[in-house]
Amino acid sequence: MSAYGAGKAKDTDFRRTWNKEEYAAKAKARESRDRFAEKNDERKKLGLPPLKPKRRYDDDDESKEALKAREEKIDIESNVGKVQVVQAADSRKQPGFYCKACDITIKDSVTWVDHLNGRKHLNNVGVSSKVEKADLNSVKERLAMLKRKKENPQNEEYSE
Repeated sequence: MSAYGAGKAKDTDFRRTWNKEEYAAKAKARESRDRFAEKNDERKKLGLPPLKPKRRYDDDDESKEALKAREEKIDIESNVGKVQVVQAADSRKQPGFYCKACDITIKDSVTWVDHLNGRKHLNNVGVSSKVEKADLNSVKERLAMLKRKKENPQNEEYSE
């Protein structure tokens, strides 16, 4: 009887067990990469340009939500005029704008907005950088909403 379970202990229980499906998939991917490299070598010998590999992302775009317009204003002015004592300890406590998703501190506002709109940040947040195509109904709804907004200008909010 084993101390770690009800079954009988074997002298090889400490050894690693291999996931055969995972390693078969890795071998298949390696073989396809090798075949692709061989094709490119043959094309180079013939004087043709090499083929470009298909772009693969680690995480699929189908599981992410589509890119959409920002509904709230980016808060850049909240720390203007504040004085902070900064000690060189952690990147989160450095002066500037800190992004929790990317674990990065950015020093100026233009680069901060560029970072928020960038592919790396969107990937870390879980938003696909692809925009979904608009269908006829969504265009009609948007035009109707803009028409209502134009007819009722007093309902608009001004944040000045």
